[in-house]
Amino acid sequence: MSSLGQIIRVIQRDAAALPTSELRDEIETSLEVLDATISQFYRVRPGIGHVDERITATGDVMIVTLTVALYVRELATRPAVVPAVVISPN
Repeated sequence: MSSLGQIIRVIQRDAAALPTSELRDEIETSLEVLDATISQFYRVRPGIGHVDERITATGDVMIVTLTVALYVRELATRPAVVPAVVISPN
């Protein structure tokens, strides 16, 4: 089992390696995955499912949340892309 520090370093390394456009796409996809994992978490009812299911669902939500946060942090450190404005003298 990986430590939290190892997981964070891997996510940070992966985020840093992505071009900005792909990083934005990954953030969007990760938010969709987060929505799905939260839904899965709420489908595991206390007392009905196994404790292992609840632990797994909680861990999944935590990892996806951490991934989104680290991806957004990486994106925020990059310089903003300002589109060039071309003015025609016509």
